[in-house]
Amino acid sequence: MKQMNGLPNLTETIQAIGDPTRLELLTVMIDNRYYTVTELSKRTHVSLSTTSYHLKKLSNMEWIDTYRQGKNVYYGLINNYIADIIELLMTISAPKKVNSYNQKIEYLEIKRARTCYSHLAGELGVGLLDYMIENRYLERKNHDVSVTENGKFFFRGIGIENAELLNSKLCMDWSERRFHLAGELGLKICAAFLRQGWIVNSTKNRSVILSMVSPEWLKALYKS
Repeated sequence: MKQMNGLPNLTETIQAIGDPTRLELLTVMIDNRYYTVTELSKRTHVSLSTTSYHLKKLSNMEWIDTYRQGKNVYYGLINNYIADIIELLMTISAPKKVNSYNQKIEYLEIKRARTCYSHLAGELGVGLLDYMIENRYLERKNHDVSVTENGKFFFRGIGIENAELLNSKLCMDWSERRFHLAGELGLKICAAFLRQGWIVNSTKNRSVILSMVSPEWLKALYKS
């Protein structure tokens, strides 16, 4: 008799998320980048063997994707759903105590501007959504957002065609407790900014910084 699958195993899922090391690994990979075991070990301050063990667990659960290139194996989240879960948990979680200067700096960097899987978050992400609504590039009705006629021209100007056809949604920002833009449109905006060199990914964490070539309106949002 063929075995039948039952209800989702929530206990296994909660146990996986509840492990501090696995949760730390997932949090690092929220930026939608791929990392080697060595890179993840350094970022999480865990030994190589322990990192490999937990990566295997996450891989078996089909939460992370692996890609081999030459001698290196790279690990990244398999899709944005895992990132969404981690971000939502951050929204309802009490903040950790900051015990060092480096921790304080990292928190401030991530709070100011970061990537949430593939869209912009933090103060910059929240400010960007406000800017687009105030300038009538986007229209918001409750928790729904849509691209306006003005928005079509604006998004085309930054390299995004047919923006009105892209799925766009709001995402609660865990550090600001306000919304930033997510969905396909949020992804395309972040990708366009990176492609044009307006923002640069940090090599230390999932924060982003603005470059010298970013437009003045974006610099104003970053400074505010």
